[in-house]
Amino acid sequence: MGKNIIKIYVSCHKDYYVPIHPLLYPIQVGAALSPRRLEGMLYDDTGDSISLKNKSYCELTAQYWVWKNDKADYVGFFHYRRYLCFDERYLVDLNTQSSHKPVIPYKIFDEPTPETLDALKFNVEGLSRLISRYEVIAPIAEEMYVSIYNHYKDTAFNFIEDLDLILSIISEKFPNFTESANEYMNNTKHYFCNMFIMKKEIFNSYCAWLFSILTEFDRIADYSKYSGKASRVDGFLGERLFGIYYTWLKKQPHVCYAELPRAHFEAFQGETDNFSQMKRIYTLLPPGTRRRALVKKLLNGVRGS
Repeated sequence: MGKNIIKIYVSCHKDYYVPIHPLLYPIQVGAALSPRRLEGMLYDDTGDSISLKNKSYCELTAQYWVWKNDKADYVGFFHYRRYLCFDERYLVDLNTQSSHKPVIPYKIFDEPTPETLDALKFNVEGLSRLISRYEVIAPIAEEMYVSIYNHYKDTAFNFIEDLDLILSIISEKFPNFTESANEYMNNTKHYFCNMFIMKKEIFNSYCAWLFSILTEFDRIADYSKYSGKASRVDGFLGERLFGIYYTWLKKQPHVCYAELPRAHFEAFQGETDNFSQMKRIYTLLPPGTRRRALVKKLLNGVRGS
């Protein structure tokens, strides 16, 4: 039996640096809306695509493209400045509930240089073996000390009516997911970023579920007047839908799961280029702590990821 074909797609909407690595595939999202093609990338507007919906779907246009146009054995999704850390010291195996170090949702680094990838254990052989052990690898959930439902409700650029509509669509179209939807909505540990790695068969099933729900949402909802961050509504809802699906998936028998910390790169020029400041914030307000959650609540509207 041959080796599994593994492709991890890195979503980019501008000409950001993505290191050359055999398993990393940079993809330009919203390519149909862009005045130019970014060199050295794939594009989400070829073949069967929803690239034109990128303003509301964000990185989900890359997921749709991979669903319809890729045949790899495993597919994964990162962002240009958010990857997963593959250091097994921090891996949480959900089948055995084992972890070797305290669970942390993410660590911060300057940029995804080759040296940083080495520190994140991006060795091709080791990485391939790790991924092939599981059907699903998700980011470690971040404790926010507020329910997923209330977090969405309290975030300035989200509208709770949209999430309510999504939950109504799930109840009508997929009643077998209602219990998992309620469970996740009442949970305080959030799965942010639309990041994961899945065996392609599971990914295909997830996408069929996800995009049927969002298509129905688009048919009913009117968010044409949303602006700024609010216009990314389908992408934000997709984060919550991943958490619901993953909650349901973990209850299915004979499937192996694991979680790994995220790696946030905080030195991209023009994005978060004050790395010293970000490092101080990370040290003073570690992710997953009550004091970080309290500060975010006081600032009202700052996202948890």
